[in-house]
Amino acid sequence: MIRTTEKITYRNGFMLNDKPAHISEIKDIFEGRRVIALLVWEQYEKQKQKLRLKKLTAEQYKNACHDIAKSLGV
Repeated sequence: MIRTTEKITYRNGFMLNDKPAHISEIKDIFEGRRVIALLVWEQYEKQKQKLRLKKLTAEQYKNACHDIAKSLGV
């Protein structure tokens, strides 16, 4: 998973890397992170669907799901 170095926080206003920021400055960073998260989730769900077709036991399925999540950096 792609990790950015920008630190976004909110305390009485938005902060970008511990400096006051306007929402317009962080909107693109936040949106980019949201898109990446959705893509990772989509990959995870596709892999889980493939596992369902294999008719694994509950324990095997659980372990395989953990492996998928780990490989995707979740």
